[in-house]
Amino acid sequence: MSAPDLIHAALDRLGEGAVVLRETHSQNVRWANSQVTTNGDMWSTNLTVIAALPVAKGTGVAVMSGQLADPPEAAALADQALTAAAESTDSDRADLLDAGTDAGFEESAPALEQDTPARLVSALGVFLDARTPQFGYAEATRSTTYLATTAGTRHRHVQDQFRFEASARDASGSTWWGTNTWQAPFRAAAAQQTQDLAVQRKRESLDPGRHPVILTPGAVADLLIYLAWSASGRDAAEGHNVFAKPGGGTRIGDSLTQRAVTLFADPGYEGLQSATSVVVEANSSMESVFDNGMALGRQALITDGHLTSLRASRPTGERFGLPPVYLADNLIMTDEQGHGSLADLIGRTDEAVLINCLWYIREVDPQNLLLTGLTRDGVYRVRNGTVVAGLPNFRFNVSVPDLLHRIIDASATVNCLPREWADWFTRTAMPALLIDGFNLSSASDAR
Repeated sequence: MSAPDLIHAALDRLGEGAVVLRETHSQNVRWANSQVTTNGDMWSTNLTVIAALPVAKGTGVAVMSGQLADPPEAAALADQALTAAAESTDSDRADLLDAGTDAGFEESAPALEQDTPARLVSALGVFLDARTPQFGYAEATRSTTYLATTAGTRHRHVQDQFRFEASARDASGSTWWGTNTWQAPFRAAAAQQTQDLAVQRKRESLDPGRHPVILTPGAVADLLIYLAWSASGRDAAEGHNVFAKPGGGTRIGDSLTQRAVTLFADPGYEGLQSATSVVVEANSSMESVFDNGMALGRQALITDGHLTSLRASRPTGERFGLPPVYLADNLIMTDEQGHGSLADLIGRTDEAVLINCLWYIREVDPQNLLLTGLTRDGVYRVRNGTVVAGLPNFRFNVSVPDLLHRIIDASATVNCLPREWADWFTRTAMPALLIDGFNLSSASDAR
């Protein structure tokens, strides 16, 4: 049964609402101790039905999702959503948009190319040939998203995604490398892992405290993704997050850093292309199901160091006097003064701690966006432009806006894979950053 058949079966039951269907084909391989442990080839189909009904106190909105096989099941799911909507009330609503019809809306979801497994194995083989024990995961995914609304919107988007993570370990330590692109330098990365482990055989100590720190692009991505997830205009207007202005209002227009830093999303960004229209499956403080189909373009949260927008739906924007702002499914940071590669940034740094990647990141305080977490798989001493020794792991505590304020040097922006959030977000491009006074709060025994 085709995806459009399922969509029409559900949509025909609704007076007002939307249907989102995602068909996903993924192929993956996992390895440990330099041996392939599992591999998979999976298809999944997930249908989400959003029903809106007039009720005594406004509009009732309900969302029902499931993995379905035929149109009667889709129609039954829509009936469940209608029943739930009749018993709920949602204060944020707007008229659904008629955003037009894509020419290929009725087409079936395409599968991954037949040579995908061979490409995965080829990339993996570079690392399995190394002399140190290797651990990792690689996955190629093709997701086709269909959006249909009772207002007339019919959109279809095919999204490819690649994720490759490789860790190497020996008695001296461990290192990690990841990429979100097939065009990555796999052989150079494997050679760099061997070099990193050799450096870690020489160990030095470091007391906890505030130190100059170099963060790799992937580590920067892990922190700025959280900033983007937290950039709620509604929460700021209500005084609940770091972007709230003391005394009321938001900090839009405020300077966050003296550097010419820009943080934005762009569906057309080279190598990180994503859907050009909004797809929302549940209401939140930043998104509304009534905005499904809204056009997406380049949208900046920070421009030349200033906070220029916060995320808000149309209903939220109308309520709090904010423009509606949605982000495409990628995140890019640039620093106008940044130049060269990570290696170049290291080469022009006198003294710093180099942190390869971060994990177990958690929010401590939303009022200043204070995050805590641990370093992982490679912490190094940089001295006179050279990586000279391995250091222990640390717990860190950092306010992300304060981090932006403390940037003292940066590389050029490159496509990169975050470590902590790779299960949810892979399309990022960031510079490496040299941060002054980064708080390494305590030593950690983690490897």
